[in-house]
Amino acid sequence: MKQSKEFIQDEIYGERLLISVNADPRELQSNIRAARAILHSYSDVTITINAHTMSFGHKNPEYTIDGQLGDRKGIMGEKGVTAGFKAAKKQGCKIVVIDLDEHILQVRSFELSKYISRRKADFVSGMIAACYIVFDGEAVAVNASVQTRQEIMSAIEMLNPGTPSY
Repeated sequence: MKQSKEFIQDEIYGERLLISVNADPRELQSNIRAARAILHSYSDVTITINAHTMSFGHKNPEYTIDGQLGDRKGIMGEKGVTAGFKAAKKQGCKIVVIDLDEHILQVRSFELSKYISRRKADFVSGMIAACYIVFDGEAVAVNASVQTRQEIMSAIEMLNPGTPSY
């Protein structure tokens, strides 16, 4: 890895993934893993893992993805999407990264698409610009303002082919 004063280039993705030397060490491995999944799936994306600071009683966004603030949410289940989106909006994030690898063993695309579709107003209003879903080293981007629930479900199913969607 190359080192500059404030950022380290990732050993795999180089300049496409810059890691702050002041990143939160407790979440660093999870943040790198999820960022690499996005970069693996989207060759035109760049990500910075931001320095860790506490301000106004909540954590700062972990990522800057293509110039927009984003945060990784390691949800415990599909219902966690709602809380994840609300927390990300409070942090001023435009991008939500739903990290299924942290706590979920199987993707249930029907349930997950339901909760993401319910966040349509966040996308339509411009509060949220994109949502990446990360599972097993892969990522898909979904946007409820331009995709139907069925389209979101189909995208999610690409992460876990051959499993039931319930």
